[in-house]
Amino acid sequence: MFARAYGSAIRPINLGRELLGVIDSMDHQAALDPHFVINLNADDYAAFADIEKHLLRELTEAATQYAERNGFKHDLPMTVALVVDESLKSGRFAISSRAAGTLEHAPKDESRETLTTNTIPAAQSLINAVLVLNNGERVVLEGDSLKIGRQATCRVVFNDSNVSREHAQMRRTADGWKVLDLNSTNGVKINGQKIVAEQLLVNGDELAFGTSTARFEIS
Repeated sequence: MFARAYGSAIRPINLGRELLGVIDSMDHQAALDPHFVINLNADDYAAFADIEKHLLRELTEAATQYAERNGFKHDLPMTVALVVDESLKSGRFAISSRAAGTLEHAPKDESRETLTTNTIPAAQSLINAVLVLNNGERVVLEGDSLKIGRQATCRVVFNDSNVSREHAQMRRTADGWKVLDLNSTNGVKINGQKIVAEQLLVNGDELAFGTSTARFEIS
């Protein structure tokens, strides 16, 4: 998903891991300040330009889910922003919030790092999107697009007469994964609402292709 950003030594999982670490370091007796800024050198910032919207979306979702799972209170929605800070060397970044101050980080050698903290699963969600089918099967969304339908050549196949042969298409964009109805007989619904144009998916969306269902998850 983030291969285009690898002109930088910084990986999205580095950003996610350290963001959750900043949340962990904050005073959880009071409500969290949910506004975070990730400061990057201009070259590193440019490396993330094509996926900035998608990256920020997933960082925000990871931070929100981590806070909720661990019972950390925040009165306002989480927000994450990337900004250029020319005082930082390439390959380094700093994460700040009004409550936690600023922490500077250098990229780690993940091949030698021991992954022991409970922040890793949520950070890993930055690079995995899946469809959870109604039978419990988890289909990892890979590549730039995939088709859903009754036809065997589709990436996601439903053996359901209410599903058209090529029912829908999912497409990865800079904003995230989107779904489009391919003029199917019974349409595509998101959270019970029939779509009329390509629509952006968010974590937890319930999809219906005819009478077959799936859930979109960042995990």
